[in-house]
Amino acid sequence: MGTDDLFHKRKARKLESLRREAAKRAPYDVVLIVCEGAKTEPYYFSGLREYLRLSNANIIIADNTKGSDPLSVVNCALKEFNKYPHYDRVYCVFDRDKHTTYAAALDKIRSTPLKNDAVLNAITSVPCFEIWLLIHYVYTTRSFSTAGGASNCELVVSEVKRHIPGYQKGSRSICAKLSDKVGSAIINAKKLESFHKNNGTDNPSTNVHELVEYLQNLKRNIFEAKL
Repeated sequence: MGTDDLFHKRKARKLESLRREAAKRAPYDVVLIVCEGAKTEPYYFSGLREYLRLSNANIIIADNTKGSDPLSVVNCALKEFNKYPHYDRVYCVFDRDKHTTYAAALDKIRSTPLKNDAVLNAITSVPCFEIWLLIHYVYTTRSFSTAGGASNCELVVSEVKRHIPGYQKGSRSICAKLSDKVGSAIINAKKLESFHKNNGTDNPSTNVHELVEYLQNLKRNIFEAKL
């Protein structure tokens, strides 16, 4: 009897918590973002959410505590979505670098339908997220590859430091620092897409701009829908 009472109380508290959370949401999409990195990407998207003045109740940046490879990101996102299937879109943000689960993660995203017509997206960077930071400053088609077990990402980080002296992964202020250059980064990311279609390689590349543009347009789409 005592166990049943405890179960019902917990369920009631959970429903009340969900009700309060729903009441705080703004009238645009509810989005889940799960990142491979523990700091760099979450801090970037938290900063972007703040810069665009989007609601914390709509744009959820989840902690990925189950691992730091692409497939763990996808699994974490699906687990979170299945617990709270109120999201309109789910974004999995991860790098290719030398991860062995990169292709498996992409396959799982392509083959996993979500409830309620929600959309599951892959936001990838090759070799790593820092290529998105780099193209805020310069357009490059240079391939970033190292031999052996060394990370390809370190080469990109070295290039980033040429433009952002003292840059360290996990900087909380990186989004604010780049906010006046995001238009250039979007243009350069799209130029890279076009370049790779004709050259059969994806190093370097990123589609972070797809998520950035989507977030930029969230409020605008609501306004236009009311006209």
